[in-house]
Amino acid sequence: MFRTKSILRKIHTWPAYLFLGFILIATTEKKSLVNNRHQDQSITIVQDTATVFVRAGDTQLMSKNVLGNSMDGEVYDINGDDLLDVVLAMEFERNVVLINQGNGVLMDESDKRFPNTIKDSEDIAMADFDQDGDIDFIFVCEDDRKNEYFTNKGGGYFEDNSSALPVDGISNVVETADINKDGYVDLFIGNQGQNYVLVNYNQGHFMDETALRLPENKAITQDLGLKDIDGDGDLDIIEANEDYNRILINYGKGFFKDESEKRLPWVNDQTREVELADIDNDGDLDIFFANVNFRGFGNPQNRLLLNDGKGFFTEITSTALPKSDFLTVGAKFYDIDDDGYVDLINGNGRNGQQLMVLINDGNGIFHDQTSVFFPEMDCFTFDFLFGDFNEDGRKDVYISNFRGPDILLYRNK
Repeated sequence: MFRTKSILRKIHTWPAYLFLGFILIATTEKKSLVNNRHQDQSITIVQDTATVFVRAGDTQLMSKNVLGNSMDGEVYDINGDDLLDVVLAMEFERNVVLINQGNGVLMDESDKRFPNTIKDSEDIAMADFDQDGDIDFIFVCEDDRKNEYFTNKGGGYFEDNSSALPVDGISNVVETADINKDGYVDLFIGNQGQNYVLVNYNQGHFMDETALRLPENKAITQDLGLKDIDGDGDLDIIEANEDYNRILINYGKGFFKDESEKRLPWVNDQTREVELADIDNDGDLDIFFANVNFRGFGNPQNRLLLNDGKGFFTEITSTALPKSDFLTVGAKFYDIDDDGYVDLINGNGRNGQQLMVLINDGNGIFHDQTSVFFPEMDCFTFDFLFGDFNEDGRKDVYISNFRGPDILLYRNK
């Protein structure tokens, strides 16, 4: 039985955290980085003015619990102070809440805000599931098969309500959508074996309707994309699987049919993530598959597929992406150069390309410009979180690492 992390442990041994550059203590005279409400606080930055993003120092990311095993994250104002906070799913460690203290100082307040539980957390879903006016969290877990549901008691303090989830499983991903359009947020959970649809019928009470709504699945699903790929106004499902990826078309109110064979060019992929965005600005969503070849099977080449507008896809990988065998496990579409075209940021596991920034040239062709945007870093990244943490009007990036400490980067240019 395959486990993503156990294979990674066998394949990779990672060097110690390398602290590059010199430290600049920016006082309140550095007004471009200081929020006027907190001018008595200083900001520590590891300076590399040659790159668009610069690395924050130890005084900005204040946690001893983000030194490895970060699997997924979400950005949200947890405590209602108009500052962006970070929530992290941790593998076999307590899940983490980082509260923004101002000026982008992220301080660990997990002890007082989250239940004291330790699971093999893989992914996070965030929504007001019980419709009481604040955000709740669901963490899905792999090896221990016990998913968690944390409801917000108010003010960003959470209690364990996991008994409200009617299913367990070897779970890797969770996504949200109001699939039956009744005003309540539902859940899609990707598993080893059959995936689940949990319908929220009232105030966070979920019912398993998998048998009614989803076709059978025997694959190992690592990620899910819920997007309208055929332009009919409802959400379809793109499965990123270890053996073969699938497209499930929504035929109305959340009932799905497998149409992979006619819509998706078949490749024996081992995919870790699926991302969707309109790469050519033609009004429809295209697909990126992040691939690996753990255990020696699958094609490690990442894939890019172009939508014809009706949800039928053509392979453009050979002309649009660099050749790769980097073990890409994290990816995000984001317009990092602000030119109106989505770019692609990858987190990789080997061959000297731990992070890649691929810039879209406007024609849906991507070019490696990592050294322009990111300082040199040694990391194995599963997720990228974008937000203006230091309130200077520019979006920063929090890098969630499976091997080595998490990293906070401020936008410098």
